[in-house]
Amino acid sequence: MNGSCSPVKVIEQCQISPPPGSVPTTSLPLTFFDIVFLFPPPNESVFSFDFPHPIHQFTQTILPKLKHSLSRTLQHFFPLASNLICAPPSSQPYLQYTAGASLTLTIAESSGDFNRLTSHRVEDVEESHLLIPPLPPSRVLEDGTRVAPLLAVQITVFPNSGICIGTNCHHVLADESSFHHFLKFWAFVCRSGGGDIKVESLPSHNRGLIKDPCDLKNKFLDDWRSWTSTPTKSEQLRTQFLIEKVRTTFVFSRHQIDRLKLWVSNLFIKLQDSKPTHLSSFVVICAFTWVSMVKAEEISDDEMQCHFNYAANCRDRLGYPLPGSYFGNCLSLRSAQAKKSDLVGENGIVAAVNAIGNNVKDLENGVLRNAEDWTAGWVKGATRKKSIPRHFTTLAGSPRFDFYNELDFGWGRPKKCEVINVDFDRCIYVSNSRDEEGGIEILLALKREQMDSFCSIFKQALKLAEVEL
Repeated sequence: MNGSCSPVKVIEQCQISPPPGSVPTTSLPLTFFDIVFLFPPPNESVFSFDFPHPIHQFTQTILPKLKHSLSRTLQHFFPLASNLICAPPSSQPYLQYTAGASLTLTIAESSGDFNRLTSHRVEDVEESHLLIPPLPPSRVLEDGTRVAPLLAVQITVFPNSGICIGTNCHHVLADESSFHHFLKFWAFVCRSGGGDIKVESLPSHNRGLIKDPCDLKNKFLDDWRSWTSTPTKSEQLRTQFLIEKVRTTFVFSRHQIDRLKLWVSNLFIKLQDSKPTHLSSFVVICAFTWVSMVKAEEISDDEMQCHFNYAANCRDRLGYPLPGSYFGNCLSLRSAQAKKSDLVGENGIVAAVNAIGNNVKDLENGVLRNAEDWTAGWVKGATRKKSIPRHFTTLAGSPRFDFYNELDFGWGRPKKCEVINVDFDRCIYVSNSRDEEGGIEILLALKREQMDSFCSIFKQALKLAEVEL
């Protein structure tokens, strides 16, 4: 971190376990949905809350409740305190919870400006990363087995201003649906004391429910072993991406989204004499963001293929019963594609809506169609095979998960919910709006000049849509 970052002082570091004797030693296999997420780095999230009280009020009244409720939550969400076990190459990795195991909880105090860090434009993104705890290091046993912790939590207090809960969670453990379930449950137990926990609110850990008729698990494992045999980026190289980055939040009201959908629909009728195949709030917001990002980055190659990558929840799309409370990963990895020249052209929004809308519509033809290709990009990147130049934009999050209204730990709902992985590698985070039901927030980070260009392009497009209606 550079010298401009406000210091964060660690007050305490402790281990939080489920209540003694509440969870036996348990192993959970990884499904093919999980193995896909052995490749990417952990998810780093920050949930910020107003708390205009002195630090002693936090340490004496709030902190004991947070620790106790986290322990009770881990009784039901015990995989969060488990380790990833990677035995020698011939064996399959799995999750192992050992009775009495724990996760690391860090308590810290910051002298930074809470309001600036939670504003819609953060000029120094490096400071936000001080709110994320590092994952404890892996250890290697005598037989070569690697044991890797999967989650760390940090609670940072800004005296008389606010509280930030930062999480560093390996994606192999859980997708956003499962992680939202955990946080919502923890908040409920902390707020209410957890005296009225309903059975239907408990997670399901039955990995045997996932069917794998195409043997995707072994295919993905082979790709993962090939990928792990090659050097990876160092953490120092990764942090270089933070230099001169600006993170900005854009908020769309429900009225704005409805107007955008109407404008796009009219544009399709004008140009193609038909309505879009699939036009949802998700599609139109993603399309506008994608076009604006490609234009802001000023890619010189007009023939470059641009990809918009996202993930779709499969829990109700597999063709066989799977409870919504299933804990783990259950995502279909999707990629909409369009040529750069089409996206930056006069009717780029049409090209983007067509690409994303058709891809979403294609989910109806099977969420596992072309699933064998989900890990191909990682293997090609690791082996440095020559390929056609491509531009990737990756989406994280979903407006379906109501973090703003369901994460009240007892002192009010969040002021800001962020996945700060957006600071790396052209990533966008989308969520529901804090201010209005039906609204949407998007979060992204670009270099300062690119962000200024993005904002200008974005606002011009929104203004054009409003004028032409």
